[in-house]
Amino acid sequence: MNLRRVFDLSHTLMPGREEYRLEIDTRLVDKWEQFSKYPRIGDSWYIISEVTLNTHTGTHIEFPYHHVREGQDAATFPLEHLIGPGLVLNVSEWGDGQEITLDGLKRVAGGRIQPGDILYCYTGCDRFYRTEHQHRRPSFSTETIEWLISEAKIKILGVDASGIELRNPQGGPYPGQPNHLALLQAGVPIIEYMTNLEPLINQRFLTFVLPLKVTGAEAFPVRVIAVEDES
Repeated sequence: MNLRRVFDLSHTLMPGREEYRLEIDTRLVDKWEQFSKYPRIGDSWYIISEVTLNTHTGTHIEFPYHHVREGQDAATFPLEHLIGPGLVLNVSEWGDGQEITLDGLKRVAGGRIQPGDILYCYTGCDRFYRTEHQHRRPSFSTETIEWLISEAKIKILGVDASGIELRNPQGGPYPGQPNHLALLQAGVPIIEYMTNLEPLINQRFLTFVLPLKVTGAEAFPVRVIAVEDES
């Protein structure tokens, strides 16, 4: 494969500035009890850090275990389903609180979605990340989600917004998260808070979604990469 460009589709995480907990404790190696046996030479720079984080911090992937008691977690979800052909659709015409309908999604897709695709949707809402408006976003109708599962047969659904879930009339979270439940019961993970999707609108590429392999993690921050093929 002749590579043209590599795109980083993940936000940079910043301890102390994320919505959910992210802390990093960095010390010189001899300041940690368990590492004190590794002496430094003079005042050399030799550090080790510990990170405490919420599994839904920043750009993160949610696995079936998030809503399915016996579902696969970050350690057991098949690796081959985290790598594959990707496609970005432009759904930015739907604003905050508006619902992306099945007819609307089919129109912007224009027949581009192929079975096994990892589908990313550009809302433009990544510009709100780390602001008071970061939960401003459209939602997907349940009919749209069901179609993506049963007819389009996507492998992953990702968005550059805080979520894909229905909104209740007051604008808050919808009870039970039916869109999450439908996707995760079907084995389709969800990626939230992506970024840098606009340059890839309507393009096809190879994408990698690789979180840490942590047993019992229902979700985890993730580095998502898109790689263009010369063809």
